[in-house]
Amino acid sequence: MNKIGKIFHEGFGVNDLGHLTLDGYDLVELAKKYGTPLYVVSEERLKENYRRMVKAFSESYPGKVVFAYAVKANYTLALVKVLVSEGAWAETFSGPELHIALLAGAKPENIVLTGCNRLEEDFREALQLGVGLIVVDSVSELQKLNKVAGETGVKANVLIRVNPALKIPTHPRIATGVRGTKFGLDIQSGLALKAFEEALKMDWVRVVGVHTHIGSQILRIEPFVETAKRITSFVSSLNERFGFKPEWLDFGGGFGIPYKREEKSLNLILLAKRMTNIIVKAFKKSGLNVPSLLFEPGRSLVGDAEILLARVGNIKDSPFGKYVFLDASTNHLIPALITNQYYEIVLANKVNKKPVEKVNFAGPLCFTGDVLAMGRKTPKVEVGDVAVILNVGAYCKSAYATHNAYPKPATVMLTKSEAKIVQLKETLENIIGRDVW
Repeated sequence: MNKIGKIFHEGFGVNDLGHLTLDGYDLVELAKKYGTPLYVVSEERLKENYRRMVKAFSESYPGKVVFAYAVKANYTLALVKVLVSEGAWAETFSGPELHIALLAGAKPENIVLTGCNRLEEDFREALQLGVGLIVVDSVSELQKLNKVAGETGVKANVLIRVNPALKIPTHPRIATGVRGTKFGLDIQSGLALKAFEEALKMDWVRVVGVHTHIGSQILRIEPFVETAKRITSFVSSLNERFGFKPEWLDFGGGFGIPYKREEKSLNLILLAKRMTNIIVKAFKKSGLNVPSLLFEPGRSLVGDAEILLARVGNIKDSPFGKYVFLDASTNHLIPALITNQYYEIVLANKVNKKPVEKVNFAGPLCFTGDVLAMGRKTPKVEVGDVAVILNVGAYCKSAYATHNAYPKPATVMLTKSEAKIVQLKETLENIIGRDVW
């Protein structure tokens, strides 16, 4: 793999034609067969990412560790199904995500329902379906859930989300564990403690643990380690004050992936060792049995498992650089607009050729901001070249926009036996299907 650079994971290669391959499949040929833009997801990479995470934590922690895939990252049904078949639980933030998880084969008891503004009908549906854990974000939600659980006659197993108020090294729009964010009950002010006090008195709510989630795309170990310290300290206070013994500690997700060549991967083995060491020592000191640990990874499971193929349509010289127009756009890369996320772009049919020019990759949409990358070094670009946009598996399809009514692309999954369409290209009928005229 040194031949084509460290930005490519082990599934990538180069064939005799000089074309970039993924899991042995020629990406130029896939673009030709299925058209572009086209999402391509590696089944093998999904499995590898999940197994790597399980191994890191299971070797470090004496108790149970569960990984619930954050469906919001990418809810392509075939993709969710692969992770569930590997043993993943599902973390869902909405009713539709909940049903996607069920369709993918997740057992109701292995589903975690999170959120911050659930209606009574949302809680009622979750309880009737037998959802295993419900994360509650406010006292208002606690009261609502207790009421609905009583009416339904089903006691709710609840995790209360708290905010540890850290400084998170990520984009502000995806930092959730900072002071003042809309998520979680503040520990420092005492609001989290009061919420537990009220919840522990409720008839139809069974508090089984503590939940937190500090943010997304974090590539440093320290924030997770500090979170473990603050949450175990909070648990100690709960135990001293109310005799509370948590069955679960849920640390959410947030494990980042490298998008740029110079970025280093998060060291999951070291992270697991340091976090679990803190948890084991803290619970031993309090005389408590170690809890089950729950994580809700999304990006770290699917981010680098999916790519986007696009074709060069037109090329235009300007005094401010050469513009290369692709048939993919910021419709497909919403994080580039929301958080200025960087995406690596390479030419599948020229992957081993030396860069000789700088270009700006742009999409076809009718707004100035539809630019995917500026000043990228590439081999000589020509009309018809196939561009590969890496690491689009997380929060691209799930936040897809439909500017200029461009249809959503198809998705092809690469398996050991075949490349198969697992999501059809959107049609005009799909786009106007909700209109009444």
